[in-house]
Amino acid sequence: MTSNPARQLAAEGVSLWLDGVSHRQVSSGVLDRLIREVGVTGATFSFGGLTDAVSGGRGAAYRDRLADLAAFGAGPEEAARALVADDLRAVCDALNPVWRTGRGTEGLVCAAVGQTLDPAAAVAEARWLHWIVDRPNLLVQFPADPVGLAALRRCLAEGIGAGAGPVFTDRQYREVLAAWFDGLEAALAAGRPLHGLSSAVRVPVGVVDAEVLAALPAGTRPDGVAQAVCRQAGIAVARLAFTVHEQVFDDPRWPRLARAGAVPPRLALALDGASVPASSGGLVAAGTVHVLTEDGLGRLAETALLMEGDTLSGRHLSARDDLDRIEDLGVRWPELAQNLEAEAPRRQYREWRSLVAAVGRALAGPEGG
Repeated sequence: MTSNPARQLAAEGVSLWLDGVSHRQVSSGVLDRLIREVGVTGATFSFGGLTDAVSGGRGAAYRDRLADLAAFGAGPEEAARALVADDLRAVCDALNPVWRTGRGTEGLVCAAVGQTLDPAAAVAEARWLHWIVDRPNLLVQFPADPVGLAALRRCLAEGIGAGAGPVFTDRQYREVLAAWFDGLEAALAAGRPLHGLSSAVRVPVGVVDAEVLAALPAGTRPDGVAQAVCRQAGIAVARLAFTVHEQVFDDPRWPRLARAGAVPPRLALALDGASVPASSGGLVAAGTVHVLTEDGLGRLAETALLMEGDTLSGRHLSARDDLDRIEDLGVRWPELAQNLEAEAPRRQYREWRSLVAAVGRALAGPEGG
């Protein structure tokens, strides 16, 4: 077996997606290189990277577009949406060759929506992105809360590729799958084709590790043992999610949907920080995705992975034991997970508003005319 970690993972059926893809990575050829040399087969897009680019030294890349938008009289929200759509279109085009051969499961570009507090607004934004970007490999992503899941059902029913996340518990994953099944059945009943109607569910492995470490009680010294226990939290959450993920194929509704061309949602395990590359070997199963930043992909390439085959299937009991060990350290995981679930939609909305504010400042300044 090759010692190249990316190829090792690919040989086990694990895909690599670029997390937080940016205009710079497209225009500089970085994304093309990652696709060609590393085997990246998908990407995620968030508002934070675009906000930093508009606000910081890389704002020059948007100068002409901002000047045109200012001359046109566009307001901050309209201009922000235009920039998002332009960047998404470019990323989708870069991954289109992968999409054409990926049977609806590869070449995807997952884009967060900003309207996370109202289901009608969330669906309206998804419809607009679907129409204005006009690329089949675009996938809108909603938070995995009641508002987001209502929007997920509606979008899938209308034939718009959509996913959900972040997901912190197996219970939350079951709710996502229930909404996914409802949406696909509604699409089928309406006569819409299911082939190419993609979905993905994001599990933030790295975020879970960091939040658990931060939640250690005051005065607790995070020695090596405690840190090792806390850094099993993300893997444990991913393994419990994978157990639910596999139940798609046992659901009595699945055979009819599969015959109509449906494909299962991708389980996208987001790794960052200390979880890269330490967690990669413990999160292996065919059909899953590892989502890493450009830096994380670089660190993965420099690491020798100990591959043990499938390390996700059949691990739910040990995963629950790992979460119990975290409780023994004083971290109340159920309460922490509930707080993280509640905060996710608000954080996503704040990121959108931060982008709008940054674009507003640029429009009012010399770069915006």
